[in-house]
Amino acid sequence: MTPLPRRQTLCRVVFSTLLLTAGSLALADSPTCDMRQLALSSSQQEQLRQVRAEYRQRMDNLVAQSRNLRQYTTQASNLVLSGPVFDENMARHYVNEKYTPQMQREVENLRAQHALLQILTPQQRQEWRRHCLYQ
Repeated sequence: MTPLPRRQTLCRVVFSTLLLTAGSLALADSPTCDMRQLALSSSQQEQLRQVRAEYRQRMDNLVAQSRNLRQYTTQASNLVLSGPVFDENMARHYVNEKYTPQMQREVENLRAQHALLQILTPQQRQEWRRHCLYQ
């Protein structure tokens, strides 16, 4: 395995964490896509901190699981490649195991983004959508 996919995964995790930690919910590349522009109440700010803390914990757990899975997927790819006949079922199992952590991280990103949006009032959500989502 080359280090590039691992580096990309790490960069993606760090980038996602930074977005949530900084208070930005940047689904678009807009510089105005920032939760701070919404004049959040202190209660909303506390709820956002809680969502971010839970997100970081879940992401830390997923990163640890990915580390544990890495050795297994390396062995599985060696089995697929070294077999006398290509075993499609084994290859599919390997690919599924390899990409499941990435899928779980994406699901967690969406879970956190959804939770953050649920904290907003309908007016704040509308304002956020106007500035942050591609129409």
